[in-house]
Amino acid sequence: MKYEVFDDNCIDFIKNIRIIFRKSTDCLYTGRNKLKILTYDNEDIVVKSFKIPHFINKIAYTFLRDSKAERSYRNSLAILEFVPKPMGYAEFKSYGLLHDSYFMCEKYEYDFTIRELLKKEDFPNKVSIFKQFATFTYVLHNKGVEHLDYSPGNILIKKIAANKYEFKIVDVNRMTFRVMGNIDRLENFSKLWANDEDLKVIIQTYASLIGMPEEEAIRIVLDASQRHKNKKNFKNKILKYVRKKRVSGKRIEDIKEAVNRMSVVIMVKNAEGTIEECLESLLIFDEVILYFNNSTDNTREIAEKYKNVTIINGDFLGFGKTKNMAATYSSNDWILSLDSDEILNKALLNEMAQMNFDDIKNIYKLKRDNYFLGHKTQESDVIVRIYNRTFTQFNDNNVHEKVIIPVNAEIVKLKNSFTHLNITDINQTLTKMIQYTDLSSEHEKTCFFAIVIAKSVFAFFKIYVLKGNILKGWVGFTLGVNAANRRYYKYIKQYINCKNVK
Repeated sequence: MKYEVFDDNCIDFIKNIRIIFRKSTDCLYTGRNKLKILTYDNEDIVVKSFKIPHFINKIAYTFLRDSKAERSYRNSLAILEFVPKPMGYAEFKSYGLLHDSYFMCEKYEYDFTIRELLKKEDFPNKVSIFKQFATFTYVLHNKGVEHLDYSPGNILIKKIAANKYEFKIVDVNRMTFRVMGNIDRLENFSKLWANDEDLKVIIQTYASLIGMPEEEAIRIVLDASQRHKNKKNFKNKILKYVRKKRVSGKRIEDIKEAVNRMSVVIMVKNAEGTIEECLESLLIFDEVILYFNNSTDNTREIAEKYKNVTIINGDFLGFGKTKNMAATYSSNDWILSLDSDEILNKALLNEMAQMNFDDIKNIYKLKRDNYFLGHKTQESDVIVRIYNRTFTQFNDNNVHEKVIIPVNAEIVKLKNSFTHLNITDINQTLTKMIQYTDLSSEHEKTCFFAIVIAKSVFAFFKIYVLKGNILKGWVGFTLGVNAANRRYYKYIKQYINCKNVK
């Protein structure tokens, strides 16, 4: 771990930021990066978790240049008067390369961003704010600061007195420090994505500050702004043809209205380690059915805290039959079937809100990202998890149950994935192995010992080599051994069944 702090009192917070960030549900923004508000020592802190870089960037950020988190911190230190107070940054490596990174700063209580002024024609005191913004930018430029992402959402504004406003900038990892000529200064306004009339108001003030003819300054800025818009529009047109269409964003109210045509159904037993995180991701749903079968830990106590959860007690009939039984308690016909160690995210919820609930023949497949002891594995799977119970249901398999696909069904695959915290404690591999191999070997026989050996060896080879987990170091090897053990005990139990019959 690599870290640096502005105040030594925050060292413990910084060192444990991974765990603290993961547990927090106070999310400001979820997208390529994530922003959350965390509280430490009675102070609200905004923490930005940067997207895990791809392999090439991992090498670059490890050996060739500072990470985005470190640049955000160091740039903030250089321009303290222009940014919310930085608290520190932290980086974590995996296999010697940068993995996840975090930047922390104080929570700045701003009133609005400049985006609101640019979108709303009748915004109160608009002209005065624009003029003060021009002066703020002039001071910023005079300090030799060029914010390379000087866009509306990154300019925070706070009213501090009558007709007087304070400005702060954020997202400062992309920044240069240099003496800027007048043209460079003016072109720095191009990313505001403002209409011409608003830009003219801003530049009139700025031109007078740099001693440049107003008409010439306005022309330079308008030209630069149009070039930026043309570039972005052209890029968007190209991307439409080279990548899948992205799901359009929806307000949380619209998502809630759409997804609440579904009931979430979860079969639960001794899931105190993951159930809270699971249920936190389902707060948007009005109905979550938890079907308990002989749970003996604190899972029930945790679940009872959630108002949208209905707890049902029942017997375990095998995985397939039990899931079908649990679904009968839902008030909706559309079922989202989850396990107690699975977690949805906003992107997937947003995509679910686009689904067609009018055609009961639609069956939806979801991509599941599997995690083993906190590490994402190379093995993701695509499984049916959303269906209409009046049209289909799970098969009766004791283990490895699947939703039955009728011949006239329409299969729809959603683009976004959800998280599966498959194994969080190494001892789970043993308990799960006993449970699943007992169920999968019951009333089954294998009479050739060579099959036991072949199945075990191939299971290791498939998971470790074919699935690419050989790249995951000790985690990948452990995954391969775990798969081989499961397969071995399944078939050795079936082999013993055969011997007993004879």
